[in-house]
Amino acid sequence: MDLREEIAKRSLKKRKKYHLTKGKIKGDRILELGCSAAGLSKMLIQGKWLGLDLDKDVVRDYSRYLKMPGVVSKEKLPLKDDSFNTILMFDFLEHVDGDTELLRESARILKRGGTIIITTPRDENLFMTRIKNFIGLKKEAYGHKREGYSREKLVKMVEEAGFRVEEVNLYSGFFLEIMEAIQNLIYFKISKKKQRRAGNINPVEEEEIKKMEKLLSFYKLAYPLFLFADFLDRVLRTKKHAIFLRGTNM
Repeated sequence: MDLREEIAKRSLKKRKKYHLTKGKIKGDRILELGCSAAGLSKMLIQGKWLGLDLDKDVVRDYSRYLKMPGVVSKEKLPLKDDSFNTILMFDFLEHVDGDTELLRESARILKRGGTIIITTPRDENLFMTRIKNFIGLKKEAYGHKREGYSREKLVKMVEEAGFRVEEVNLYSGFFLEIMEAIQNLIYFKISKKKQRRAGNINPVEEEEIKKMEKLLSFYKLAYPLFLFADFLDRVLRTKKHAIFLRGTNM
C-alpha cells in the first residue's frame, strides 16, 4: 500500500465516502471531476476511468499516479454527449465558479440512466465553520468558492440540471470535523504556500507528497482519537457537516 492510499484508508472521512460510494459506481466508463490527491480514487477505480480538474499540475500528478488519463477543463467539459456511465464529484462542486453550468454539462455527457455521485461540505450556518475561520482555515485555504451547500439547495440544483435524486446522506459529525481541521491545519503549516484549485490542503508536487509522511505520522498517533470522535458523534447525534448525493440522469 502506498503513502496516499494508506492516508486515505486512515482518514475516517474518506472511509465514509468510500463506503457510501462503493457498489454504486455503474458501468465501465467513469469520469471523476476533481482529481485531488487520488488516494480515494485508487480504492474505487474500475473500468475505463478518466480524471478531470481545473489545475494542470493536479491532472499531471493524478495521471502519473493512477496510470489513467486526465484532462484540464473548467465548467464547459470538452467531452462528447452520452460518454459516461458514472460521474464522481468528490468535494469539487464548491471549487468551481459555474456550479450550475457544471451540473448541466455533467447531465449532457452522462448516459441516460447513468449515475452521478456528489459529496460536498454542508453550509447551513454551522458552528464548525466559524471555528475553522477563526483558526485560519477559511474557504480560500481549501480553494473553495463557497463554504458548501444546504441539502435543500444541492437537491434543487441537481434536479434542475436534469437528474432524479435517488439518495441523500449526511455524514461527518462535529467532533470528527474538529479532528480533520487539526489535521488540515498541520498540513497547511508544513506545506508550500502555492495556491491551487484545491488550496493548500492537498499535495501535488513530489516535495509536497514527501511531507505527507508527517501527516501519516499524525494519523497513526491520532487514529484512536479519530475513532473516539466518530463514536461521540454517533452517540451524541451531532449535526453532520458533509453531504453525499446520488442521482440518475433523466
